[in-house]
Amino acid sequence: MACTDNAWATDVGRISVAVGPSGDERVDVRIFWGKAGSAKQGEETVPHPLICHTVDTAAVAELLFDRLLSSTCRTELSAAFDPLGGPANTWVGLLCGLHDLGKLSPAFQALRADVAAKFLPPQAAMQADRLSRIRVGGRRTDTFHGLLTAYHLRRLLSSWGAKPETVRTLAQALGGHHGSFFSDEALRNVESAVVDHGGDRWARWAEELFCRTAELLGLLDPRTVAWSEVTIGTGGAVTLAGLTTVSDWIASGSIHKATHAGSSVELTEYLRTARGRARDQVVDRLGWSGWMPPDDVSFDHLFGQQPRPLQRAVEQLMATKTRPGILIVEAPTGEGKTRLALQSTVGLVHRLRLAGFFIAMPTRATSNQMFDEVDPLVAGIDPALSVKLLHGTAAEHLADRRAQAARIEPVTPEDVGIDDPAGGQEQGAREWFTKLRALLAPLAVGTIDRVLQGGIRSPWAPVPLVGLSNRVLVIDEVHGYQVYMSTILDRILWWMGRLGVPVILLSATLPRVRREELLRHWYAGARRSRPNEVELSLPELHYPHAVWLDGQGVPEVAQAAASSTNVGRRVGLVQVADQELTGWVLAQAAGGRGVAVVHNLVRRVDHTVELLEKAVSALPPGARPRIVSLTGQLPAAVRAQVEQELRELFGPEGTRAPAGGYVVVGTQVLEQSLDLDFDAMASDVAPVDSLIQRAGRLHRFRQADPGSPPTLALVGVTEKVSGPVWPAYTTHIYQDVVLLRTWALLRERRELRMPDEVPELVDAVYSDPDGIAYPSGWEARWQLAQAKLEKAQNDDRKNAAGRFLPPPTHPRALMELTAHPRFTGQTRKPDGRGPRSA
Repeated sequence: MACTDNAWATDVGRISVAVGPSGDERVDVRIFWGKAGSAKQGEETVPHPLICHTVDTAAVAELLFDRLLSSTCRTELSAAFDPLGGPANTWVGLLCGLHDLGKLSPAFQALRADVAAKFLPPQAAMQADRLSRIRVGGRRTDTFHGLLTAYHLRRLLSSWGAKPETVRTLAQALGGHHGSFFSDEALRNVESAVVDHGGDRWARWAEELFCRTAELLGLLDPRTVAWSEVTIGTGGAVTLAGLTTVSDWIASGSIHKATHAGSSVELTEYLRTARGRARDQVVDRLGWSGWMPPDDVSFDHLFGQQPRPLQRAVEQLMATKTRPGILIVEAPTGEGKTRLALQSTVGLVHRLRLAGFFIAMPTRATSNQMFDEVDPLVAGIDPALSVKLLHGTAAEHLADRRAQAARIEPVTPEDVGIDDPAGGQEQGAREWFTKLRALLAPLAVGTIDRVLQGGIRSPWAPVPLVGLSNRVLVIDEVHGYQVYMSTILDRILWWMGRLGVPVILLSATLPRVRREELLRHWYAGARRSRPNEVELSLPELHYPHAVWLDGQGVPEVAQAAASSTNVGRRVGLVQVADQELTGWVLAQAAGGRGVAVVHNLVRRVDHTVELLEKAVSALPPGARPRIVSLTGQLPAAVRAQVEQELRELFGPEGTRAPAGGYVVVGTQVLEQSLDLDFDAMASDVAPVDSLIQRAGRLHRFRQADPGSPPTLALVGVTEKVSGPVWPAYTTHIYQDVVLLRTWALLRERRELRMPDEVPELVDAVYSDPDGIAYPSGWEARWQLAQAKLEKAQNDDRKNAAGRFLPPPTHPRALMELTAHPRFTGQTRKPDGRGPRSA
């Protein structure tokens, strides 16, 4: 039976309700408004019918099905809805479109009782009017439309034979499109809220809208298909929920008062209009055009140069990969991991037919650098493509450049969210869309914080998961994240594996145990299991190397010698007392050398700069080195100026230091944020991996002279029988036991042999600390520090566990995503350095 018999079709304004041959009351579904805006005196309201917004959203969702969703997500949804017959993407589009079915209710129609009075049947208009009068003064005691959507869907799907779990899942996924899913109690209570949902009469009209929309989209009558055979798993449920929200936002962004269709709209023609508008929004304005890299994605073609040994080995490893997986690359600084990752990313996009990538960096400065590398690469492939840059000061970096377009989001959500008599905007939706929009853009670079925000329980939690699903996720510097951050990252990787998202992780100093944890979490997601339940066996690895693992569970390894710049590198190690630091630095800078000083605290940077400037003022003008400081607390414009100067002098094509020498004193931004090459460095004591990272800024782009290697001076350590002493603030930043292990390894060394010793040193501190020999007298300090570390790590894991997403194996994972939402801005554990920009 057709959903709408021609005998019942009517023109709005003449007859809204008719009685069919069987005596059933039928209504022209165009009479129910979906968007109306606020009432203005002297202005006639032209509503946008609810069925038109349903069609708008369905049209967007149909397009996004192939563009936004990963192959794994599409496969799961297709398998779920194949029993219904017809294209899976159209059924998915229909369901996404029905997210606002709850607006077909007295509770919602009463928000503009004047519009309801004009178009609804008299009895229905009276119901809306009564509710409108109750609300005088702004009091709201009725049920919001998202919950009423869940009510209508539960009733309809149950009556059509769907299994209880399928009913629950679809009702939650669609009804929860405003950010939160519903408790079982709320779903039960809405059944008795007859005044709000309208009872059987309104329920029949909701069924009519469901069926009429299906008919418009060319689908079978929903009442006659095999809902009993529909089963939707966790991945499909989360995907449907995220797709529904995004489709609603985009569809709403294209509708305003001037484009309201009016209640006499011809629906078949409107469907064509909606599909054209959806294409304009999704493809032309947001850029989901199905980007396809060129057939030749070789390193040589992309970058116009011959790859280094590891780059070539990884290129060969990845050349045949046609399934999602996780790639971990470990290599020294300066070995070209960035370009290696980009070539692998473009290759995966090409072979897996993905939409693009998101590249996550540890800081804003490194994000800017990566953007500057990625943007011209993408422009060379297709000048029409736009890469988004996502962090707090992206606008300053993008000013007056081709990438200015990356600052502008051409689609913003309009009139979505709260049930408001004036048709108000959900501020939370607007803020979310603004802050995390690059997670929905095909090509984007941003800070790791934006990815970690997606791993925290919050309203709209399915959206970032779905937003990342059809792209390659690249994460740099994975060794540098705290336990708190790493715990959230592990959960993200678990979900990425579940949703079939390829991941590339880069590191110079990754402990063995951490490498296995990262691989295990992604693989567990792909296997729909728990990390401690999957079997994983890694072969012996030689540094530098790369490991690839897909859902088949067989690791593949690429290994190669380091490049000529990194082979046999020696860095001299010396110890310098605090009071000797100024003299040591000036001696190193003499003769036109570049020196970096890395402190763990901003106030220590300021103090050293003050001492250096005082000492320099006493030197002859021609012998005075330039002194600059660089910290995360500098004003953005000043910091950008300093960074540009440093790149011009000490970058890959730098002109080197002026004749009098050059000294930059900074915090950890010198370790993580800039690709620079100095002649000497002094550093506060720090964990071994941080010191190796810092040492990687010595002769980074030049072959070192074996007879005169660059020098790393360790500062601020005083030896005592009971153990070394460092400034008190140091243990507010780093764990005492990690510093003790590091110092025990390095205190008697006079050089670092890089890259040969990197894995040995890092694993000694983080994977095999029991093998470290420490001097007699350190026992009490060592044991106390070890106990503090274990407690701190447990506290960090518990703190993160209270925030991060539920595991994808949770039987009610969808509902738990938004349960007990947390502040998503806390992606990093605070430490003694004060606020840090991300």
